[in-house]
Amino acid sequence: MSEGRQDPHVGSISIVRILAAVVAGPGSAPELTEVDLPPLGIDDVRIRVAATGVCHTDIAWAAGEYGDQFPAVLGHETAGVVEEVGRHDSPYAVGDRVVVALTNHCGTCANCERGSPILCDLREDPVARLTGLDGTPIWAAYAVGGFAEAAVVRASSLVRIPGDVPFPVAAVVGCAVACGVGSVWNIAQVCPGSTVVVLGAGAVGAAVVLGCVLAGAERVVVVDPSGPRQQSALAIGATEAVDATDEVAERLSSEPFDYAFECVGKASAMETAVRLTRRGGTVTLMGAANREETFRLNALEFVSSQRRLLASLGGNVQPHVDFPRYFALYRSGRLNLDALVTATAPLDGIAHAFVANARATGLRTVVTMT
Repeated sequence: MSEGRQDPHVGSISIVRILAAVVAGPGSAPELTEVDLPPLGIDDVRIRVAATGVCHTDIAWAAGEYGDQFPAVLGHETAGVVEEVGRHDSPYAVGDRVVVALTNHCGTCANCERGSPILCDLREDPVARLTGLDGTPIWAAYAVGGFAEAAVVRASSLVRIPGDVPFPVAAVVGCAVACGVGSVWNIAQVCPGSTVVVLGAGAVGAAVVLGCVLAGAERVVVVDPSGPRQQSALAIGATEAVDATDEVAERLSSEPFDYAFECVGKASAMETAVRLTRRGGTVTLMGAANREETFRLNALEFVSSQRRLLASLGGNVQPHVDFPRYFALYRSGRLNLDALVTATAPLDGIAHAFVANARATGLRTVVTMT
């Protein structure tokens, strides 16, 4: 990483050149190339990236399922060390260990003030902030662009990491844990002694299991076609893990659940989640579906069932409240976040990490920097 600025601690007009994994267009594999980071704005912080998880949404973005923002540096589940701050009175200092929250919130709009920073009015970055060496604008996915040596992010979306929490673990807190545990505690509000079914057992589904166990759920059934993921779910507290077949769905529907969490992003899974809940039960949809995906409900049956149908974007976390809680539970041994990180890869191995994620065997591969 090369740079040329006068003050190594406070933002300047200098451009910082880094190595990043750029996806040129839909269906392209990420390729390492040099890009320029933007100068820091007054509310920005530059972090040296230590770890970034490979999320399903990264794979979907690269496939062109989320939009036409290309070329792009993907990666949003990111942790690292502060290298430069945008103003003298920044709440962060050079050397701070931090995790980036998926909220990318401003902290001052109505939704932020209401306690839903993930719905921030200014969350979406309207411009491509990175630049290729030929002058091409490059998008930083979710205003992070974590598959790179460094990233420029909003200070308001950073949370400090305790010194004994590893960077890969902190990284998955930024998205998978926030989405999974946040959906259990903030959205569905699972009650002790309840029964739960979780459709999809990737990192987010596994985080749902962890949250349900801590919430005191009496029965937690995971549905996923992957044998290794079923075993991982059982190891972290699921009471049963089964394949996703019509026969299994029929058996499970004979004993409806209090809560269902859909972590697949497919219409069929969404409809199954509704069928598996009891009358008066709660369904939480959180899978990242493509733009064309729709699902259907029988209106009369659904209304008369008095079920609750909820949507979860990022678990509706308040990062500066929820993340310290997750870290505290992890450090006390009650929240097994180590189990979510099933593989690591170097930045120059990111294309292989994308392939491994698509195979759906482990939970989360984390790209680590040296």
